Amino acid sequence: MISNLLFDKSRSKKITSAFSSASTPTTPTAELEAYAPLVSPGSYCIVFDTIIEDLPGDLFPDRPWGPGNNPKTAVWQFLESHDGFEVDKRIHDKLLITVAPDGYLKRVE
Repeated sequence: MISNLLFDKSRSKKITSAFSSASTPTTPTAELEAYAPLVSPGSYCIVFDTIIEDLPGDLFPDRPWGPGNNPKTAVWQFLESHDGFEVDKRIHDKLLITVAPDGYLKRVE
């Protein structure tokens, strides 16, 4: 599995993980579970497309994602069971434009 190879290669290195995938929560949840353990304390998992939660539900009616069913949903589910990460609002607040509000997850332990 790719994550096992990455674990072997990443020992004693500073790691940040960023991903953008299918915009339903299933894929980002699987990616967070697989790659978050690689992230070094003080570094980040960055989940893109969390903006979907904040868009009107009827903006893209032909899509399988929308409010309540998107990468931000995956972030919320992940944070419920992973105390070692928290949303870093400072990053979001510094950016003028982002597709990842609440998607900057800092590893705090």
